[in-house]
Amino acid sequence: MRPAWARRLLALGALILVLFVAGATAAEPRVLVLADLDNAPQAEAVTALRSEMRRSAGVDVEVMAPSSADAVTVADARLIVTVGSPAAHAAVALGTDAPLLHILLSRRTLDALPHRPDGAPWSALLLDQPAQRQVALIRLALPEQARIATIASPETTALVDALEAAATHHGLGARSAVVLDTRSLYPALRSVLEQPAVLVIPPDSRVFNNHTVHHVLLTAFRLGAPVLGYSAAYVRAGAVLGLYTTPAQAGMEAATLVQRVLSGGGLPPPGHHALFEVGVNPTVARSLGIQLPHADTLTRALHAQEERRQ
Repeated sequence: MRPAWARRLLALGALILVLFVAGATAAEPRVLVLADLDNAPQAEAVTALRSEMRRSAGVDVEVMAPSSADAVTVADARLIVTVGSPAAHAAVALGTDAPLLHILLSRRTLDALPHRPDGAPWSALLLDQPAQRQVALIRLALPEQARIATIASPETTALVDALEAAATHHGLGARSAVVLDTRSLYPALRSVLEQPAVLVIPPDSRVFNNHTVHHVLLTAFRLGAPVLGYSAAYVRAGAVLGLYTTPAQAGMEAATLVQRVLSGGGLPPPGHHALFEVGVNPTVARSLGIQLPHADTLTRALHAQEERRQ
């Protein structure tokens, strides 16, 4: 049996160790991610965010379902990252003062969020691709095309205006139509594609959704119009080109902004992703008599263009 002084020394050492660990844990900033891990794109974004934070900053993040978040569970968060629309709405509704960073959101969804209290910091990385980037891709991949065409609902006319301005800047013509419902979609589609053009599909679920996408792509194909979609799913469904940020890329970029905040910096204004991918459907392209460069070639060329403009 150890003497009493030895037992006291061991107890004191254990107490110091506990206090040290507790102090270190308390000092580590709490980064909270609100996401639905049963949703595949959200899970992919969270995995990339966590991996990048561990790799580059040695910081782990806590993940919580939006339905589990309340004023108590988020109270001591240094930063909250929301993944997807439900998480964004849940975080804003809590009224927390913690900085919010929204990812996997479109501009339309962001604009529909309630405003935060004055002075409460927030930002977003938007899934929408900049109009200049979309038109630049068309010029790279389809240099023989002289015009673009697009259709939108009244809620997304700003996207149409930006595309038309970008097309003019690049020396392309543009035709567009605004439709109120799907009944007027197909007449509008035939109208804007009356002359040869690239159909640019904006992220407007009121017009382009699971009920309409197949018929839209088929109509464009029959009219000989290549389509630029905003997701890999559109490319798989028959769009000749796709321009999109993957969930993993969104998570990686979010990690960069999280580290910026943890280092004492502020969140930047909401903006577009710097990371993106180009997708191509060579089968549909060949059927339209189009020879496309490889997707990686287009991605690198588009990144190089943007770097030269910076």
